[in-house]
Amino acid sequence: MSFKLPSFDLKSIQESLPKVDLDNITKSFQNSGKAVLEYLELFKESIQPFTTKTQNLISTQLHQVQQLAHTHIGSNIEVSELPNDYLDLEKSCDLLLKLYTDLIQYTNETYGVVSYDYPPGNTAISKIRDANVGGIFSSKFNQLKNVSTPQEMEKVLLGGAEEKPEQDEGTVEVQTISAQLPKTLYGQLATIASKHSEDFRESSNTLSFALLKISSTYTEVATSRLEQDKKVLAELNHALVKILNEQFIKVNELRKRVYSARLEFDLARSKKTGTPQDEEDDDLIAKEDELVSATEVAVLEMRKLLKPSKNVDLLKVFIKIQKEHLEVSAKKLGSLLSELDKIEFKDEDDE
Repeated sequence: MSFKLPSFDLKSIQESLPKVDLDNITKSFQNSGKAVLEYLELFKESIQPFTTKTQNLISTQLHQVQQLAHTHIGSNIEVSELPNDYLDLEKSCDLLLKLYTDLIQYTNETYGVVSYDYPPGNTAISKIRDANVGGIFSSKFNQLKNVSTPQEMEKVLLGGAEEKPEQDEGTVEVQTISAQLPKTLYGQLATIASKHSEDFRESSNTLSFALLKISSTYTEVATSRLEQDKKVLAELNHALVKILNEQFIKVNELRKRVYSARLEFDLARSKKTGTPQDEEDDDLIAKEDELVSATEVAVLEMRKLLKPSKNVDLLKVFIKIQKEHLEVSAKKLGSLLSELDKIEFKDEDDE
């Protein structure tokens, strides 16, 4: 009875996974806010099936490793012990896989969602805004100016909603929504500042100008955040998934080969029980050599995968991307403060 797995074709396994044409996606877009937003959506759609299929394959591999590792345990066949160095490397590889998958999942769920820092819709201020309380107060006030009897006043204060003008059947009521900026925190702040800049244009040119400056800077900060998100997905996540595809899959296949070779050796050795110890068995020796060779190759590849400098460099990529965005934001906000400090306020009483 043989437990040896057929030799694996790593290239064939890797080629079966979907590919992400990162260069082609990148060349299709420039750096404007809208283009970055489209880039994020396209990249996320491209990498998601790639990531999922790779992770599913790795999970299957690890399950097979566990099955092979526990075969013959509890039976009458003596199970050979693998070197502690090898077992420690396996544990470290599994921990590194957990780190990679956690990073991929979290960054995909965060930087792959444009509105992750958008003001939540369940806050009190959002509910007030959605209920249009300001509009209701304004409407009530205008109606109260025209009342002439106590009954009319009571109707205004306690009565139903204001009647809406009738529309022709062929007309459609349209709500204007700004499509200039995606739903981000600073995008929303820029929209608010721009809207109220228009409101104050006639009554307070200075305040209108300040709000316009704020809106412009916040738009740049929002665009910088989108650029950060694009880089996280393209430079960090793509690199992580590539390592899963190219190195983790290879290491897991080599681990399977180790346990398969151990099964073959243990089975062959169990058949030799009761035979003279000094009698050489070429088949047993060959299977022992296969086990030693498989273990050495797996150890070599696991050490390559666990190389600290390579993994720290990946984390540095993530931190560098975040640093660039924060520095750009700080620089633009600093310039904004300087510009606001230069505004001259005329016709104000000195107090």
